[in-house]
Amino acid sequence: MALPKVIQQVQALAQTLTPKVLYLGTPSYDRDDIFSIQTKGFQNANCPIFKLDLSEISTATAGADTSTRATPSYPTVDEMQERIDDSDVIMVSGGNTLYAMNRWKHLGMDSILKNAAAKDDGPVFCGGSAGAICWFEKGNSDSMNPMTFLHPDPNLTEEQKNDWDYISMNGLGILKGLCVPHYDAKQHNGSMRFAASEKMVRDMSDYPCIGIDENAAFVVNGDVVRVIEGVKGAKCYKKLHNSITGELEVSILGEDILDGSSYSLSTLGLV
Repeated sequence: MALPKVIQQVQALAQTLTPKVLYLGTPSYDRDDIFSIQTKGFQNANCPIFKLDLSEISTATAGADTSTRATPSYPTVDEMQERIDDSDVIMVSGGNTLYAMNRWKHLGMDSILKNAAAKDDGPVFCGGSAGAICWFEKGNSDSMNPMTFLHPDPNLTEEQKNDWDYISMNGLGILKGLCVPHYDAKQHNGSMRFAASEKMVRDMSDYPCIGIDENAAFVVNGDVVRVIEGVKGAKCYKKLHNSITGELEVSILGEDILDGSSYSLSTLGLV
């Protein structure tokens, strides 16, 4: 989300150069250092940014003296709703998607976000990695990576840290499809994400998958779909395992469409 072309697209959808951005850092446990890094693009655009902390407060950073430790306090449903209603853009951080989805369900944020997405004048939703998966029905997630847990085991060996596999998990269901972020990247377990996702796609015959390269953005505005190449050559992909032919069908989705037409949710099978 730091790439200028991606920020410009968000500004265009929000119809203002300085949209009010609400940052949900739940997947990254609301860490301040990650907040500073992931909102850099909006900071550079002089956008007002509000941080809404919803994750469990780590006892490891809450202070050693339990007698003086404050009881964690989290926003109420009404307070979360007010923040959503007052925002032009909702940005979700990267991190552990499974944790974020479970936490949102526990607090009621999942329903608030889905209801906001159903409004014609609702906010713009954005984010990378976990912040992309969460908007889809399903995601190819690295949430089993033990180093992304709220309390990582400090005694894990390097081999144990990398001994994990991707899982299929449910998102908010605002968009149909299986989302695969970091499509062109090698993850911490040594697997290229595009290759690691293929078994999952084959297991979901006739169900569309959207792969998103590290520096690309998959943009949805109503039924219209665009691809933004944050860096030249970055792409998105539609993958589908055809149960009739047995073939894995892959379509490259780029920023420039040669025939002058546009992609749409309906033509991509995402509705």
